[in-house]
This record gives sequence, structure tokens and C-alpha cells, in this order.
Amino acid sequence: MKATNRIAQLRKERGMTQAQLAKLAGVSTSAIAMYETNRRQPDEQILQQLSSALQVSPEELNNSKTNNQTGTRLPHQEKTQTVKAAPIAATQAGTTTLTLSREEARMILFTRMNPQAMEFLQAYINADAQKRAQVEKAWKLIHEFQRQ
Repeated sequence: MKATNRIAQLRKERGMTQAQLAKLAGVSTSAIAMYETNRRQPDEQILQQLSSALQVSPEELNNSKTNNQTGTRLPHQEKTQTVKAAPIAATQAGTTTLTLSREEARMILFTRMNPQAMEFLQAYINADAQKRAQVEKAWKLIHEFQRQ
């Protein structure tokens, strides 16, 4: 069983909510939800925090030490750190690793949770400079109107 499946199982066995586990482990509630739904994988440090919060050993939570064989920080981690680039051959075919700021990650999460916004964002990105300027002007007018 994957660690992500075990997190949900152990949390439920202990009668905890995702918010309670998040608080005990020192991570966000959305991170717990993403771990439990396999949309994000916890790193070793987070696994340690989760195992401590769930009162189990890290080995009980996850049989493998890490999915991150290069030792670099993955983009889903909350803090950023400068690391040596891993050789391209070490990455899986068809995958790309990006380091995101917290704000960039929030934007991606927002578009995943609000798919209706994606159509607008795609239209904005694909628009020419004049159309983007018009949208920006309209947005500023709306924003100013809301302040009054």
C-alpha cells in the first residue's frame, strides 16, 4: 500500500480530520488532501512529520525511503532550495521537473479547482497585445469601482 493511501487509512482509524492531521504535522490541509488523493507525494521530511503525527514509524507509513532519488527538492514542497541539477537521464521519460514559487503553485491549484477560469486564462494568453491591454484596462476599472 502506498504511503498516500496509508495516510488516509491511519488518519481515519484515529478519528482525525484532515485539518487536525495537518495541524499536528505542520502542513496545510490542502497538502493532506493532495497526499491522500495521490495528486502530490510527500518528501522524506513531510513523511517524518506525518508519521510522528499519526504515531507510527516512517517505515510503517512508507516502505520506500523516497521517490526523489536525486536528492533534489520536488516542486510540490512548500519551501524552495537551490540544488545541483540532476542528470537528464535520471528523470523519467515524459516528465519535467519545475521549481515553483508558492504563488505559482497557488495559481495552478486555483485553475485545477476552478476549471471555468481556464478558458479565460487561455484566451488571455493567446490574445494579441492590444486585446490583453483592453482586458487589463477593464480589470482596473472594475477593481477601482469595487474600492468605492
